[in-house]
Amino acid sequence: MIYFMYDVIIIGSGASGLFLAANLSGLKVLVLEKNDRPGKKILITGGGMCNLTNCDDNETFLTHFTNKKQSNFLKPALSAFSTSQTQNWFEEHGLALVVREDGKVFPQSLRAQSVVDLLFSASQRNGAQYKFNERVSTIKQTDSGFSVSTGKETYVARAVVLATGGMSYSTTGSTGDGYVLAKELGHTIVPPTPGLVGVTIQNYPFVELAGNSIRKTLIDFTHKGEPKRYLRAQGDLLFTHNGLSGPVILNNARYIQKGDILAVSLIPTENKEIAKQELRTFIQDNPKKQVYTLIKGLGLFSSLALKLLDSQGIGKTDTCANLSKEKRLNLITDLVDFSFEVSAKNSFSSAMVTVGGLCLDQFDRRTLESRLVPGFYAAGEVLDLDGDTGGYNLQTAFSTAMLIAKALKISCKKTTE
Repeated sequence: MIYFMYDVIIIGSGASGLFLAANLSGLKVLVLEKNDRPGKKILITGGGMCNLTNCDDNETFLTHFTNKKQSNFLKPALSAFSTSQTQNWFEEHGLALVVREDGKVFPQSLRAQSVVDLLFSASQRNGAQYKFNERVSTIKQTDSGFSVSTGKETYVARAVVLATGGMSYSTTGSTGDGYVLAKELGHTIVPPTPGLVGVTIQNYPFVELAGNSIRKTLIDFTHKGEPKRYLRAQGDLLFTHNGLSGPVILNNARYIQKGDILAVSLIPTENKEIAKQELRTFIQDNPKKQVYTLIKGLGLFSSLALKLLDSQGIGKTDTCANLSKEKRLNLITDLVDFSFEVSAKNSFSSAMVTVGGLCLDQFDRRTLESRLVPGFYAAGEVLDLDGDTGGYNLQTAFSTAMLIAKALKISCKKTTE
């Protein structure tokens, strides 16, 4: 058996692992990756364009996480390396960026490969060594640090950073390996579930509408059998071949359960009661207007308008005066509170992020070093941190990696003095 000595071993070369290696100049670094190349998951983020961050200030950014515990834990990392600092870092390293009107930041090339190439090159310039096709099987504490074993070799290092990701997009290699390794060292795992994922709908009526979307829908989320909603959220909705997706679903998937009822406004609105009253008045005041023309004018695209009318037994040329009281009430209800029953959340294979992961209580939020195992750190999605879609999770990977980089430079310097 051959033994090697490193200052730091990074397990995983996703966003957090690559960024950490790109910021560890002056240390002897080894990156172990079970895939045959780095950054496989980065390549599919943002539809392959890599929405690497956004323009939120720190306070706004932290509101896009599951709970107060997560935002409090992340605060030191974000304070040390904010969204604006991330943009500056990439631009200073030669990557031109473009900022969209919604504040999302992409590489100007709109190619995620540009981000991977830059991070990989920067880390190699720092002297980081990579071992691909090496899946870590065990991490053990030693008198001087850690021994990390793969199917090929055992490596020794002063510190180990777990940057394996969670279980989302499992085809890229994120299969929960990090949870097993951390658990063997005594860490607690918050049970992982798919996040930023679409839902399938029971008896879904809009199969043929797949790919179409609604802007600024308002959705009431209710657990089956419960009278009161547990959540109301507004955002863009996407129809899929078997259910619903889009930001308003993805960002709230962490809360959705099988059997939940989603009451969806098919028209843009910020107040459902006002919308219903306005619809009643509009229909009453425009008896000669075709119903199809009326609902299209409210923002429905043609195929959805026709599908809705057909389900109500209303013809394309029928006027408002032709509507019976029952049809008028049913139409208004469907426009403002169309009911969908969730049959399931989609699986990890299509989830953008993992909800759950390494228990935050067991890590020092100021350094991300384990409170249980000195010299052991965790970065990015392997931790119990999950943000909304829109650059929040990649920024978390970068911020946590940078915080660890700063801590490692201090700790490794002390051990060599």
